[in-house]
Amino acid sequence: MDIHMATEYDIQNESRRRAMRSLSGLAMAALSLPLSRMSLAAGQYPEKAISLIVPQPVGGDADAVCRLLQPLWQKALGQSVIVDNRAGAAGNIGTAAGSRAPNDGYTLTFVNQGTMTINPFLYKDPGYHVADLAPVSLMTSIDLIICAHPSVPAANLAQFLALARKQPGGFTYGTAGNGSANHLAGEMLKSMAGVDLVHVPYRGGGPAMIGVLGGEISTVVAFPLAALPHIRSGKLKALAITGSQRNPALPDVPTVAESGVPGYEFTSWMGLVAPKGTPLDRIETVADATRQAMGDPSVRQRLNDAMTTPDAGGPEALREIINKDSEKMSALISKFQLKID
Repeated sequence: MDIHMATEYDIQNESRRRAMRSLSGLAMAALSLPLSRMSLAAGQYPEKAISLIVPQPVGGDADAVCRLLQPLWQKALGQSVIVDNRAGAAGNIGTAAGSRAPNDGYTLTFVNQGTMTINPFLYKDPGYHVADLAPVSLMTSIDLIICAHPSVPAANLAQFLALARKQPGGFTYGTAGNGSANHLAGEMLKSMAGVDLVHVPYRGGGPAMIGVLGGEISTVVAFPLAALPHIRSGKLKALAITGSQRNPALPDVPTVAESGVPGYEFTSWMGLVAPKGTPLDRIETVADATRQAMGDPSVRQRLNDAMTTPDAGGPEALREIINKDSEKMSALISKFQLKID
């Protein structure tokens, strides 16, 4: 083979090798594409059940709202949401557990005004720091109801306050525990109305409701979800609501301000948090699932019927209300010199 022929042969051979390498590369890219997609699918969140710590016992207002939303969260997320009730210390025990959980998005914690904006100013050490919890979503805003056992000889709050002034220390009021939103609402009432009521703290809203139904206590400051069924059945009397205006669910029940305590207003809220450092995309996934759950017409109707306003604002909305309420609640606690019983 002469030099010319050898060179032409080599050139043709090299062209074939390049073509084979190019085809091989395309084949490998084609093969790697489905593998890449499979890898992405395998890394989607959530891949397993999510634990939701509820720092109240079964039967309380927090438990009722979370169990109402539970099937809708599961539908939106495609995984089970397991409600883990950890009651005690006005929500401190469960909230502390949530703050110490792994920050992988598989542990969420129910929070409210009490655990995020009251307890930090009432307890020397509640067992957690608000800064260790990342806001995920608002859930609801709620006015509380002041209810009485049928044996209390008062049809409304104005009459009850008149009785309480005649019998200092003669009547009791129950709450979900020391430092709870119910507790602060009750202490505000005592201070602003100038009455002496004995506070009886329970380990959650459910036990407090059982206490008033059984006649252990005269009255209870309760969340509507727990109280309304008993009001409607006649087992409890609704004396007043704590918000700024009457509610369509109880149109004949006056506000506290209407009952001779001008300027009184107390509204609570509920939300979800995750441990600090939880990936933002996972927080947004849960926030979006909460928006979907709160958008369900049947859920909205049931919450509205229970004097509970759906509010699925995302992480920034919850962060804003925590900051705003922290200033307000710390000022009230200082003003009324509230302390743990």
